[in-house]
Amino acid sequence: MCVSTAELYGKIAPEAPHALHMPSHIYSTLGMWEDSIRSNLASTGVAESYGQPVAHQTDFLVYAYLQRAEDGRAKELVDSVLPIYGGLGSATALAAIPARFALERGQWDEAVQLRVRSSEFPAARSISYFARALGAARSGKSAAARAEIAHLDEIEAELAAANDDYWAGQTRIQKQAAIAWVMFSEGQRDEAIAAMHKAADLDDASEKNVAMENKLVPIRELLGELYLAAGMDKEALVELQASDKVMPHRFRTIAAAAAATRATGSVEQAKRYYRALTVLAADADGNRPEISEARAYLSQN
Repeated sequence: MCVSTAELYGKIAPEAPHALHMPSHIYSTLGMWEDSIRSNLASTGVAESYGQPVAHQTDFLVYAYLQRAEDGRAKELVDSVLPIYGGLGSATALAAIPARFALERGQWDEAVQLRVRSSEFPAARSISYFARALGAARSGKSAAARAEIAHLDEIEAELAAANDDYWAGQTRIQKQAAIAWVMFSEGQRDEAIAAMHKAADLDDASEKNVAMENKLVPIRELLGELYLAAGMDKEALVELQASDKVMPHRFRTIAAAAAATRATGSVEQAKRYYRALTVLAADADGNRPEISEARAYLSQN
């Protein structure tokens, strides 16, 4: 009799959901989205059969679906997540899931409206405040962004007082990145670039934590996007390529790299990025303008 991998693990031990989920950390790090989805669907099925929380697996699923522009599938999960708390991993996932859905799609006004869940874990609350700050800054609402940054200040102080240096550092990086985009929105281009460089360097030097293996956004990607918004296309491409080496096959990285190369007049390189984007989003069920742009460019070049 044939049994599925999930059934086999399920017969072994209650730890099976964790065992099934662990490969997805590797898949996600390498940008192997289809494998990550399969791994997490199997893990979720077993976890639910044991009555265990599935927020962490769901976060990985949402992240993977969004990279493939399968926004409809991601939205179903965003809407179905139940507020079941199972520790830091679940708390950060519950904060990250809706934040990812807004930020990965570039829906900045949507990010501003994110709910900040009450949580005993300051690191979880910081995810929501960071997403709200970034959304506000990138939609030109600098005053609102600064109000969210003030919350990040409070969380950093709370974590520092508890000697939680790692998460205090992560909050500091989030705050630095948000400040950079506020500066840019206020016309302080050079100061914004310097601040964003600092945030990216801090992020590069920091370790990942298993509770947030998939950081909310790659900070160096944000630096590339800031350069792109400033019309500094060559500089943007350098940062985007650097980000892609660490967190490969991300939709936003590839789309921004395509836009940067297109702006520099490098047709063949732009075509390579646009082709990569259309392959990545072959099963897209969302309405991302970057996909239409890619198809239009490829049809004309």
